[in-house]
Amino acid sequence: MKMAEVRRMDRIVVVIGASWIGAEVVTAAITAGCRVTCLEAGPGPAAQVFGAEVAERFMPWWEGVDLRCGTAVARVECAGVLLQDETLVPADTVITGIGVRPETGWLEGSGLQLDRGVVVDERLRAALGIVAVGDVAARWSPRWNRHLRITHWDDASSGPAVAAASLLAEGDSGPVYDPVPYFWSDQFGHKVQYLGRPGTEDKPEFCEPADGRGWSVAWFDAERRLTAVLAVDRPRDIAQARRLLASDSPRLVAT
Repeated sequence: MKMAEVRRMDRIVVVIGASWIGAEVVTAAITAGCRVTCLEAGPGPAAQVFGAEVAERFMPWWEGVDLRCGTAVARVECAGVLLQDETLVPADTVITGIGVRPETGWLEGSGLQLDRGVVVDERLRAALGIVAVGDVAARWSPRWNRHLRITHWDDASSGPAVAAASLLAEGDSGPVYDPVPYFWSDQFGHKVQYLGRPGTEDKPEFCEPADGRGWSVAWFDAERRLTAVLAVDRPRDIAQARRLLASDSPRLVAT
């Protein structure tokens, strides 16, 4: 074994947050041969987004990782991460993955409406002839009847064409930008895809495919309308859900 490989395997990486991006970083660190500790404030991986039931499904993936749930971080120090109970978790490298916050402070007093981002309409228009796209845009969605701020690059890559068209259009004309929110991630050897936007009261229902490959969970509102789908190693479920959400169908039939 080469000395560089020995040094890499001895390296201790601490990841703060068992989030979507946290899981990707942990996967990369393990692949590189590092020892990994993950500090998560919630009850399980991505529990704050998907709920405790889904987090429990993710737990077996984290075998081999020192995953500490319900852990509060006080601060990062030179020697590692200090927890609120004054425990020091040693680390050579510390990576934080606990969410993103748009930098809009410089726009205070500009005349733009700010609310967890730059508030824009369904054509990505803010005010004063300005458009906003990507993480910083809180765009109005006629489909979901509320403002959405999508933090995946898929949304940022498709929005600029509409923003440019809005700048060139006259009056209130121009294309409407209202895609179904979509996220995907590769973690621990699994393809994870998430489509839609569940409400706080929507109920999850798990599906165990007959072929035994992967699993999925769908969220439904009080009227049994499909609002979101999370699929693990089930791209066909996502393709079907995309059609159903576009047609406002009340049911999801996994195949």
